[in-house]
Amino acid sequence: MKRQRRWISLILTALLAVSAVFPSSAQETAFSSFFIDASDMAFPQQSLSIQPYERDSSGKLRAGEVYQITCSLNQVTEDASFYIQPKTSGVWVTVDYLTDLNGDGVYELPNGGSSPVWDTFSPQSSLSLQSSSQSQKLNAGQTYVLSAQTLREGSQQAAKARTQSGNAAYLGMSGSVQDFPLCLVRLHYTPDGGQEQTQSYYVKLYGQILLPTDVSPDADYYEAVEYVLSQGYFAGMDDGSFQPDGYFTRAQLAQILWRMGGSLVSGGYSFPDVDANEWYYDAISWCCQNGIMTGLSTSSFAPNAPLSRQQMSLILFQYAKYSGIRSDRQADLSRYPDGGSVSVWAKQGMEWAVGNGLLPIASDNMLNPSASVTRSEMAMVLYAYDTVFSLR
Repeated sequence: MKRQRRWISLILTALLAVSAVFPSSAQETAFSSFFIDASDMAFPQQSLSIQPYERDSSGKLRAGEVYQITCSLNQVTEDASFYIQPKTSGVWVTVDYLTDLNGDGVYELPNGGSSPVWDTFSPQSSLSLQSSSQSQKLNAGQTYVLSAQTLREGSQQAAKARTQSGNAAYLGMSGSVQDFPLCLVRLHYTPDGGQEQTQSYYVKLYGQILLPTDVSPDADYYEAVEYVLSQGYFAGMDDGSFQPDGYFTRAQLAQILWRMGGSLVSGGYSFPDVDANEWYYDAISWCCQNGIMTGLSTSSFAPNAPLSRQQMSLILFQYAKYSGIRSDRQADLSRYPDGGSVSVWAKQGMEWAVGNGLLPIASDNMLNPSASVTRSEMAMVLYAYDTVFSLR
C-alpha cells in the first residue's frame, strides 16, 4: 500500500533536518517528544466509555462507575513504530491496555494503586510489569522505539490475565484475544520538588489499513471490508463510517466493475435517467455496451436503486463471461427453501454465484433473491470473487 505521510507538528521539520531517522508524525510535551511512523494513520476525536477497576482492601479488583472521555485517538496500522525522545533525564513510560472483553462497547481499565496492572517501558524497548519505575527511566536525548507488535502482544497477555479463574472482577467475560487493541501510552516526568507531569496518548492498532469504527474486528465481513478498501473498490462514507448495513446501488456496482475492467473509454449508451455529467455515466455506458448490465427497461437504468441479490449474481456472472472466466459449478437452487422464487431471468446467474460460493447464505439457508444487497455483503462477494477466480 502506498505510504501516506501525515504531519501533526511543524516542530518535526526541524528535527528531520538533524536526523533522518525520525518518523512522520510527532507530538511534543515540555519533557519529551512522541513520534509515530506508520503506512497509514488518522487522529479523529473519539468518545470512549471506560470502566475503571480499583483494588479493594483485599487486593482484588472491583468495578467502578463507567465514565466518558473525549480524546484524540491515534489510529495506526500494524506496521507502526512509536519513537520516544526525552528532553530531560528521568522520563518513564507506562502502557495501560483498554480491553472490551464482553463486547459491550465499554473498555475495562484497571488501576492497581500500589500494585500495578500496567506495563512499564524499559530502556531496552520492551514492556514488563514493574512495581517501580525508577530502574526504567530513560536518558535525555536518546531515541527509544516502541513497536506496534510489542503493544499487541502486551494487550493479548492482558486480555488473558484479566479473565483468569479467581479474578472476580471479570467473571463472565470471554477473555478473547485483542487482535486490534486500544492502548494508553503515558509519558511521565517528575521535576525536582514538583508534581508528576503526565502526557497520555490513546493508540488504536489496526491491520494493514485503517477501517471505519463501525466495522467490528469480530464481524464476519471484517476481512472482506479490509480487502475492498485496500483494493479501492469502494470507500467509506464522508463521515468516516462504512455503514455495513447500508444498501448498495446499481450505479455503484457498475463503477466497481468498470474499474476492475480497466476503466476503458466507451461511447455513450443513453438512458433518460443517466445524466452524462454524473460520476457513474462512463461506468454504466461501458457495462451496458459490453453486455454486463442492462436497464430495468428500455427507458430506465435506475442508477440509484438498491441492488438485489439476484441482480448482483447475474451481473457478476456476465462480467465473468466478459473477462473470459469459465466455471462449470452450478448450484441446485431447489435445495433452498426459497429457490423457486428466483426470477427466470436471474436463474443462471444465481446458480453460478451460489455454486461458486460467492453469495453469502443466511443461517436459515434462504437465498433471499429479491433482498437488497448491503455494503458489507457486497464487500464479501467481491472478496470471494477475487479469491475464487484469482488463479483462473
